[in-house]
Formats: sequence, C-alpha cells, structure tokens
Amino acid sequence: MEELIATLRSRRLGILFILKMIPLDIWDWKPHPSMRSTAQLGNHLACSPLAILELLRGSIPDEETYNNLEKNNMPLNAQGLTNLYEQSLDKLISYLQEHLEDAGEENIRFFYQDHNTSIYKEIFEEIGHEWFHLGQLFAYLKQNGVAVDMGAYYGYKDPDPDIPPNV
Repeated sequence: MEELIATLRSRRLGILFILKMIPLDIWDWKPHPSMRSTAQLGNHLACSPLAILELLRGSIPDEETYNNLEKNNMPLNAQGLTNLYEQSLDKLISYLQEHLEDAGEENIRFFYQDHNTSIYKEIFEEIGHEWFHLGQLFAYLKQNGVAVDMGAYYGYKDPDPDIPPNV
C-alpha cells in the first residue's frame, strides 16, 4: 500500500498541472453532446480521491449518492478544481495510512461491483481511472488550443509556472 500511496503522491503534480489550465471559456465545452463538459470531466477527476474515500467509509451506497457527491462538490473554476483535488487526495492518503494493515486483507464491495475486492486493488484501479480521465482532459485542452504538453501530463513540466497548482 505504501507504494500505491507514493504513486498517488507522484501523480499529484500532473493532475494539478492539467486541472489548473482549464480556462473558463471552455468550461462548458463538450467534444460530443453525449460526453462530459470540460468542467464536468475536471470535476470528476478532482473528486475521484474523495469518491474513493467515501466509498471506503461506506457512505456511497448507490450511483445516485455518487452522482450527488460530484454535483455537491462542483467548483466554479480551475482554482476550485485544484483545491478540491488537493484536499481530497490529502484526506484519502491520511485514511489509507491509518488503514495500512487492512489494505491487503480486508475485502470490500462497492455498489458497482459484482464481487469483493481489497482496498489495495481498489487504489490500484483508482490510479488507472485517474490516468484515463487525465488523458481525456489533456485532449480536451489540446483540442481547444490550450498550451499544455506531455510534460504537464506526466508532472514533469508546469505549463504555466506563474499559476501555482494549488491556488
């Protein structure tokens, strides 16, 4: 579990670098009517650590509760997205550190699963989930002419160092 926590921490900058670059003028933009808007996708990514935390705590019993979690935490701008992600990730990491001993052994089952799984496996899956949505968001930004590159995606290069990732 410590290695997964380290991976969550190392991915932090890439996610913050991309989230902070979402301009308000593409906030409602969608690449297709059936897809999430830029804001909705950014919010889904920013809420993901909070959602996992609440799932682990047992406070999300169904899809409606999950959807309400995202709706109730929708920020108004990129600053709000970065703050939401930072705070959520810090809370998730604290929770995981407190439950390190249970992570590999404890079986849990979330509303969207057919079978039990371990906390360890869920965190591993969450990392992949974040990578997927970060890639989507990166494509949204590129399609709209926002100056980001792969260095930002991987957290190696801040696309705009004049904007702190957590403001």
